[in-house]
Amino acid sequence: MVKNSLTDRRRSRALGLTPIRNWDLWTVAPSAIAYFFVLEAAVAVASIWLLTRLTSVDNSDWLRFGALIAAITIHLTIVRRAEEARRNEASGPHIDLTSVWTFAAAVALPGGLAVIATIWMRILIQPIARRQPYRFVFGTASMLASTLLSWTLVHLSGVSLAATGNVPTDLGLVLILAITAVLYWFVQVMTVAVAFKIVTPNSKVLDFLGSKVDNMLEMSTLGAGAMLGMLMTSHWVGPLLLVVPVILVNALLSRAGERRTHLERLLREQEQLHQRLAADAHTDYRTGLLNTNGLAEYAGRLAERCRLDGEPMTVLVIDLDHFKRINDTWGHPAGNAVLAEVGRILREKLRPGDVAGRDGGEEFVVALKDTPVAQGVTIAERIREAIGSLAVPTTDKHRNVVTLYGREIQPTEPEGVELQAISASIGVAVIPDNGPDMATAQHSADAALYKAKENGRNQVRVAGLDIPPRLMPTPRQDDITKPITSRTA
Repeated sequence: MVKNSLTDRRRSRALGLTPIRNWDLWTVAPSAIAYFFVLEAAVAVASIWLLTRLTSVDNSDWLRFGALIAAITIHLTIVRRAEEARRNEASGPHIDLTSVWTFAAAVALPGGLAVIATIWMRILIQPIARRQPYRFVFGTASMLASTLLSWTLVHLSGVSLAATGNVPTDLGLVLILAITAVLYWFVQVMTVAVAFKIVTPNSKVLDFLGSKVDNMLEMSTLGAGAMLGMLMTSHWVGPLLLVVPVILVNALLSRAGERRTHLERLLREQEQLHQRLAADAHTDYRTGLLNTNGLAEYAGRLAERCRLDGEPMTVLVIDLDHFKRINDTWGHPAGNAVLAEVGRILREKLRPGDVAGRDGGEEFVVALKDTPVAQGVTIAERIREAIGSLAVPTTDKHRNVVTLYGREIQPTEPEGVELQAISASIGVAVIPDNGPDMATAQHSADAALYKAKENGRNQVRVAGLDIPPRLMPTPRQDDITKPITSRTA
């Protein structure tokens, strides 16, 4: 098992932690350095002591050791590419299958040979994991610590690894191996978790223990290692028999990881597509504003919120004057260009939280949150003047470049008068004065719009009032100058 919680960058970002890179650790967390040195020094002393006792190792131990080294080499050589991919895809602690070898070494080999087997496994892992030197040394020390403690527990217990036929004795062996496996897992996990806790004090140790699935896989691997250790005591070829199944399991894990990654990518793409379709279902592609469906949903929601807050909401119904004449005279591309420019104006002139949409054809509807009628009329006048001041480059029916102007612009060229084609009439209504909901207020604003059309177009009219807007009370200056977007409700 190799726990990479200490240095996994993606997990660090997910937890809001600062990734540990290269040798930054020396300056970031000096207390962690002391912890590293203490652990590494203790492991080094124990390992050297055990290595000095290899003179008492017999030939059968060397045979078992050789078979185990061969199995480790074959395993990590064959699965190198797959293991690299699994490590790259891991979003948290990475669990490999090397514990089957190191735990078997702790169970069946003398301590010095178990140390050599673990170090050899780490040397083969380094090109796959590509860890910085301090990370490699600390990871190796963590694995050696768990291996040595497991070896100590097994050999101090004095239990026989061979079957005795005595039920209590054999069951005692099972219990000892189970306790040893838990110790192996616990020591390795906690050494890494404590290091991460020292480096990032705000983190929680439980964040780095791995998922339930990861730890189930690790315990299964340790169980296989215990069985391999018992098998090695009766015949040295045990590791060679197990190497093929371990490679196959590694391949299955790699394939499962690839499929999981593929499914996660498909789910992300599906979610993005769903969001895009949802946005398209509510958006008018020509103006970038809401369409009829989106307008009904968002404006209705805004009206309900204003009603619950006891605040007024002003509704504007905007209709472009003589828009059919633009299409008939210069063609539909010219009309589309004008609609797009009106959409831009509404996105620029409205405030955050207001709602604007195209309600079909050349008609637009705007819902102004927390807005009394006087302020709504001021905003409507700003919109009307901006539309009347447009200059829209486009093409005519013969693909000649022309610029259509708003009726508020004074043309500098004689033929410019013919191109003054853009203006808008606007009807204004307010909730609750002109109705309790969006539909009723929009109907009242429509009636005011028709009044503006009848009185000469290019003007603003208020539902239920027959007075010029200039006689309306002036809103506060800070209400007039608020910025806008078209859809945040």
